[in-house]
Formats: sequence, structure tokens, C-alpha cells
Amino acid sequence: MTQQTLSPAPVLSVPPRTGDRLVVAKAPLRVSLAGGGTDLPSYADSFGGEVVSLAIDRYVCVSLHPRSFDRAVHASWEYTETTPSADMLQNRFGRAALLRHGVTSSLQVASFADAPSGTGLGGSGAFTVAMLHALHLRGGGRPDRTALAEEASAIEMTDLGRVVGKHDHYMAALGGLRLLRIGKGGHVRAENLPLTPALRDYFTNRLLLFYTGQSRDAGQVLAAQARQTESGQASTLEPLHVIRSLTGPMLEALRTGQVDRIGPLLREHWEAKTRLSDGVTTPRVDQLYRAALRSGADGGKLLGAGGGGFILVSCRPGSQGAVRAAMAEADAPELAFGPETAGTESSSLAL
Repeated sequence: MTQQTLSPAPVLSVPPRTGDRLVVAKAPLRVSLAGGGTDLPSYADSFGGEVVSLAIDRYVCVSLHPRSFDRAVHASWEYTETTPSADMLQNRFGRAALLRHGVTSSLQVASFADAPSGTGLGGSGAFTVAMLHALHLRGGGRPDRTALAEEASAIEMTDLGRVVGKHDHYMAALGGLRLLRIGKGGHVRAENLPLTPALRDYFTNRLLLFYTGQSRDAGQVLAAQARQTESGQASTLEPLHVIRSLTGPMLEALRTGQVDRIGPLLREHWEAKTRLSDGVTTPRVDQLYRAALRSGADGGKLLGAGGGGFILVSCRPGSQGAVRAAMAEADAPELAFGPETAGTESSSLAL
């Protein structure tokens, strides 16, 4: 009998996994104190915009994880979607960021936020900054924060054609208490303002945020304002000039620690803003604002473009309890916050 020698079974060559990483990035939300809306190109290109703004310790976070088994893109934001390619995603901000970085497949994306979108806290800007930061780190880069702000604003303003300014993107990228000066062509100069103990105490204990229960698309609200500004309508330009002029007294109050001046300045800002259009305020917002003033607030304003979102309320010393009780009775939940100084941050973990 002839003995046969069996050949060894072939060894399948499996390519090594290289570069697989879990990446996480976050960017802070913000509350504007003066000058909001003057960063829009329709105004800033002609008159120069100025915005005083505070980043808060509430965030939008984005995580990226590889998905190799079916090469699809699976995304979980305020809704969940799975598509064969990134260019089919419904989330326009996420889609535009991925396509800018040439990422079209084999990815799992998740985002988390401390506040609903469309509520005046700069959420879309913070999401876009965090998404881009995560994509850069995934690709091995560590971008400059100013470059991140510019790239994020380009996605919204150029790729998506939204009528917005650069305020949200810069605050999400840089954090802190800042004066943003916006010149012709969108050039931004960001000045860091010191957060003294008196300011920290005021921002943490006397400046309160309440949710109206209403949301809206800021781009749609601002589009009408931009058209009226570009056409030179006095009914829009005059309130914007007032809003911009309030940045000077707000800066003085912040730099000198005169925190009792902040609330009345917020009130002046809100009164000017309500003159921009009928859609800035709503009966619900007016109800909450009156209730806050009756219970001891010395000022406040609706954040963002208007039409809903969060209302920012400045309390006189010792009136916080009464203001909170009035807002609770009106079914307006509070979002506690404090100042945030780090700006966008990211980290990664090898898989």
C-alpha cells in the first residue's frame, strides 16, 4: 500500500487591522450676551459685527467607530439612520462634514447633546465643530481651533448655504468669555475676556437658563432678517445698530465687574431684538419673560434667532428661588450651567 503525504491546509492571509480607533470629541454650547445677530454677513460686511458671548459647560459630543462588517454608515443622532454611503445621510451637517473629509463608508457615528437642536444655544455649530474635530483626529491630525471654527462655518455657510454667521463656530471651538469682532468678508478677531471670581459667581448663580418648549430652524428665521438687512430696511437695520451698540456697555460691565448692569443690558437687547420681526417672540416666550420679571429678574432675553428655544434670565441677588418657582409653575425646565473655558476637545482609543 502506498502511503500518501497530505499537504498542509492552506493558511488564509488575513490583513492586519491598522488604524482602527474609537474617536470622541466635544464642543461647548454658548449663550450670547450682546450683539447677537450682527455676525451675519448681511450686516457685518457693511457695518462690522460685534458679539459678546459665553461658552457654557453644556456640550455636543460626537463619537466615531469603524464599521468593517458591511461597509455601511450607521448614524445615531436625534434619530437613527443606516445608509450604504455617507452622501445618502439625512443629517446634512454630518453628511457635509464626512464628505469634506472623504469618508463615505465603513463608519459608525453617534452624537449626544445637553440640549435639543434649534433652541438658541449654538447647537448646530457645536455639533459641526465636534464632528470635524473627531474626523481630523481619526485621520491623524490635530487641527488649530481657529481652523476648526473656519472649517465648520464653511460647511454651514458655503456647503449648506445656510444664512448664519461665525459666532457659534468660534465659541464652540475656542470656549471662554469672548468678544468676537466680525469684519467684511467674514474675518473674525476673537478677544478673550478674563473670567473674574465675581463674573464666575454671577454666571453660575444669577444667570439662569429655561427651556420654552419650542424649537425652530435658525437658518430659516435669519434668512428673512438677512434679506431685509441687504435691502436696507430701516425697521431691521435700526434694531441691529442698537444691538451692536450694546456690546460697548456690556464689555465695560464685564471688565469692571459691575455684574448688576448685565441684566438691564440683556433687557435692552431683547427689546431691540423684538423689533426685528414679528417672528422673534411668541406668546409663550412673552408669558415666561413677564413671569421672570415679576418674580425678581432684572433682565433677560431669548437666545438665538428667536421663535423659541431657551430664555436667559438675570436674577437680582436673592431672587433665584422665586424665579425658579415661577418658571417651574409655567412648565419651563431649567438647564443649569457654568462657564466653560477649554473649547473643543477630543481623544481616541486604539481598538
